[in-house]
Amino acid sequence: MKILTKLELCNLCGLNVLRFSKDKRAKKKSLGLLALWIILLAMLIFYVGGLTYGLIYSGLEETVPAYLITLSSALIFAFGVLKAGSVIFRKEGYDILCALPLSKGSVVISRLLRMYVEDLLMTLAVLLPGMAVYAWNLHPGTGFYLTGLLGLGSIPLIPIAASIFIGALITGISSRMRHKSLIAASLSILAVLGIMYGSSRLSAMDGGIDPGMLQNLSATVMALLRKVYPPAVWLGTAITREDILSGVLCAAVSLAVFAVVATGVVLCFQKICESLYSSAAKHNYQMGALKASTVLSSLCRREFRRYFSSSIYVTNTIIGPVMSCVLSGALLVTGPETLKKLLPLPIDVGQVVPFVIAGVFCMMTTTATSISMEGKNWWIIKSLPLSAKNILDAKILMNLLLLLPFYLLSELLLIFALKPGAGELLWLVLIPAAIILFSCVYGITINLRFPILEWESEVRVVKQSASSMLGGMGGFLLAILCAVAVGIVPKGYAVYLRAGICIVILAATAVLYRKNNLFDICGRI
Repeated sequence: MKILTKLELCNLCGLNVLRFSKDKRAKKKSLGLLALWIILLAMLIFYVGGLTYGLIYSGLEETVPAYLITLSSALIFAFGVLKAGSVIFRKEGYDILCALPLSKGSVVISRLLRMYVEDLLMTLAVLLPGMAVYAWNLHPGTGFYLTGLLGLGSIPLIPIAASIFIGALITGISSRMRHKSLIAASLSILAVLGIMYGSSRLSAMDGGIDPGMLQNLSATVMALLRKVYPPAVWLGTAITREDILSGVLCAAVSLAVFAVVATGVVLCFQKICESLYSSAAKHNYQMGALKASTVLSSLCRREFRRYFSSSIYVTNTIIGPVMSCVLSGALLVTGPETLKKLLPLPIDVGQVVPFVIAGVFCMMTTTATSISMEGKNWWIIKSLPLSAKNILDAKILMNLLLLLPFYLLSELLLIFALKPGAGELLWLVLIPAAIILFSCVYGITINLRFPILEWESEVRVVKQSASSMLGGMGGFLLAILCAVAVGIVPKGYAVYLRAGICIVILAATAVLYRKNNLFDICGRI
C-alpha cells in the first residue's frame, strides 16, 4: 500500500514531470502550470486574509474558524462529488493492479489517500491564511494552536466521505446499466442540482430566524453556519474556546465517518469495477447498408461518441448549459422586477442578463480539453489524411451542437420573461451567441498550446490541467468584464458599447480561428 500511495502522489500538479522529464517543452509546460497554481494560491490567500480581517473588524471574530471550515468543506464537497467516482474506480491501471498480488483494500486506500492529500492542501490554503490573520489580531493562547492543529487534519474527512458516498453510489447504480457514462453523468448533474436547490431552500429559511437574534450578529451567523454544516461550528467553537477535548472529539467523529464510508467502498470496489469494465458480446451482428458521410460529419460523430463515453467530461461541461436553462426558467417564474429588488445595486436587468447567461454557458467548454482527451489515441487521428482545419472544425462544431438545444431553450425562456423590444431582442440573441462562439474557439487555442496526452485519469485533464483552467473559463471571464462595462456606462451609450463588444469579440474569434487552422498539430503536439 505504501508503494501504491507513493505512485498516486508522485505526480500531483505535474511535479514528477518537472523533476525527471528530459523533454524541455514538457518541463516548460509543467513550470507554467506550477506558476499558475502559485498565482491562484496567492489570490486565494489574499481573498481569505481580507475576508478574515473584515469579519474581525465587524466584531465577528468568534465566527472566523467556523466560517473558514465551512468554506473549505464546501469546496472539497463540490469538487469531490464530480471526481470521486472517476478517481476511485478509474479504469487506467485496473487490469494491471488486479493481476498483481495486491489486496483490493490497498488499491482503494491508496486512491483515497490521494484524494485526502489533495483536499488537505486545499484546506491548508483556506485555513492557514485566515487563522494567521486571526492570531495576529487577537493573540489567542496555546490551546488555540493545539486545538487548531488537531482539528486541521480532520476537516477534509467528512466532506470527502460525503462526496465519496455520492460518487460511489452514482457509479454503482450506473455500472449495471447499458450507457454507463451517460447515466453516471446524469446522476451527477442531478446531485449537483439537488445541492443547489437545497442551498436555495436554506437561504429561504433565513426569514425564520428570530428577530431578536439580529441584535447579536455573531449568534445569527453561527446559527446560519449550523444549518449549513454543523461539524464546522462544533470544531470552530472548540478552537476559539481553546477546548482541546472537544477538538479531539470532533476529529474522532470525522475519522469514524470517513472509516465507515471507506470500508463500504472497499467492500464494493471489485464488484463495481467488474460491472463497469466488463462487456458481453451478443454475437448477433448483421451487416447492413454502408453509408458515406462527409469528413466533417464523420469527425463530429466521433467527437460526440468520445464525449459521451466519459462521465466526468460530460458532467463538468454540461453543468453550465443546464444552469443557464434553470436560471432562465427561474427568471420567468420570479419576474425581472422581483430580481431587480433583490440586487444590491440598481442594475438594468435586461442589459446585463445576456452577458450573465453567456457567462454561465461558458463556465467550461468541451473544446478546452478536447485535444487532451484524445490521450494515447492522438496518433490515430494525426496519421489520417486530414488537415488541422478538419480536425479542429469537428471539435468546435461538436461543442456548438451540444450547446444549441440549451441555448434555444434559454433564449425562449428569457424572451417570455423579459418581453424585449426588437432592439433588445437582437442583443439578447446576439451577445450570448458571440461569446459562446468565442469561448469554443478560444478553448481550442489554449488546448493547442497546453495539451496533455499522457494521463492516468481523465480527472487530470478535465479538472487539473492548465487548459481546463485557462481555456475553460475564458468566455466566463470575458462575459463578466463585458457585463461590468455595460452596467457602469451611461444608458444612452449602452447600445454603442454592446455593438462594439460584439464586433470586437467576433473579430477576435475570426483571428483565433485562422491562427488555429495554421497550427502545426503534427509537429508541435
